[in-house]
Amino acid sequence: MSEDAASAGKKPASLFRRRNFVLLWTGQSASLFGSQITYVAMPLTAVLLLHATPMEAGVLVALETLPFLLFGLFVGVMLDRRARRSVLIVADVVRAAALAWIPVAHWLDVLNIGQLFVVVFVVGVMTVFFDLAHQSYTPGLIGRDRLGEANAKLELSGSMAQVVGPGAAGLLISALSAPVAIAVDAASYALSFFMVAGLPADERPKPQPGAAATLSVGASIREGFAAIVRHPMLRWFTTAALIINLFSGALMSVFFLYLLRMLGMGSKQVGLIVAVGSVGALVGVLLVRPLTDRFGVGPTLILTMALPGLGYLVLAAVHGHSLVALAVVAASSFVVQFSIPVFNVTVISFRQVSTPDELLGRVNATARTCALGAFSLGSLLGGALASGTGLRTAIVLAASGTFLASLALLFSPVRTVRRLEAHATDSDSVAAPEPA
Repeated sequence: MSEDAASAGKKPASLFRRRNFVLLWTGQSASLFGSQITYVAMPLTAVLLLHATPMEAGVLVALETLPFLLFGLFVGVMLDRRARRSVLIVADVVRAAALAWIPVAHWLDVLNIGQLFVVVFVVGVMTVFFDLAHQSYTPGLIGRDRLGEANAKLELSGSMAQVVGPGAAGLLISALSAPVAIAVDAASYALSFFMVAGLPADERPKPQPGAAATLSVGASIREGFAAIVRHPMLRWFTTAALIINLFSGALMSVFFLYLLRMLGMGSKQVGLIVAVGSVGALVGVLLVRPLTDRFGVGPTLILTMALPGLGYLVLAAVHGHSLVALAVVAASSFVVQFSIPVFNVTVISFRQVSTPDELLGRVNATARTCALGAFSLGSLLGGALASGTGLRTAIVLAASGTFLASLALLFSPVRTVRRLEAHATDSDSVAAPEPA
């Protein structure tokens, strides 16, 4: 399914000269841009229009990722038994239709917090199917030798969307209202559908020679867990992701409530803060390779995983909504978001390269279920903490917990790793596991 590689001895042609990658990139870029608008518009709809409580805000954030905890492992098994492109297409159609209901319900004056819960959950379920199918479909489409480059470009596109999207969201919300702004996200999923429909169909993954023809669902899920547990790097990466997502979920569940109610900021200021944070993510994407080349993968990941806690502790110290307060909050958002692409590009690319195709769906599902399931549980934890101790105390407690991810990597074999490669060439590299 992948396109022809460049001739030996020549520099590979740009991925943007390959039709398949351009279609994939265009669809993803559009949906990522739309998602950034919903990222701001959905909580503002809940808080400003429907007067959500801290616990309701926590539930809303939890429902975005709860489907990974409930269905992720089963979806991973399914994706290792069937073609993946059709899954991408169906997921885009359902997400577009679900989000389109919010502006319609607002226009009919029947929108309530329960409908937001349903829409967010449905979109979350379809995102489970799309994200896992996308990560499993891309290696065959692009070729495993260029996955790092492709993932970096997609992450860069996502960061650009994060820079532009929140500011656009603030303007759209001010002009049209938050529910209507969500219609842009629905349109972005429709565009993604047309792009994915133009990609080549893939085949059902073939089992390895000598493998059992069919395994039970439980046995298939255990294989996915085992593939991560027996690989030292994947095991520690998954552990760190679980920890950071648990406490980040608690933080994000009250983040917008804190800005709007504790600091008294408006939608334009919130959009600006998120946009500045997204610039941090963009810078992180651009510096992934230079940082890991200069300092090594292990030290870079350990340092960047400590940044979210520092940023959120600064956020908790802010009072009021003066210009200085706005600048400090924006700077803390920059620091927090900088770390995300450094971890994502490094770990996702390594996981895709080091995992056999017939296990890729389950390994991706296991890793993302652990990470996003933890985020969902953390969101409920954040809502409960804010209800019991107050918004500021909840942020301090959750921010302190994020440092455990960096400590986990510090006391693991990751700290000595300079490079991550699919095939080790020296003792300073970490190789992928050999297929069973």
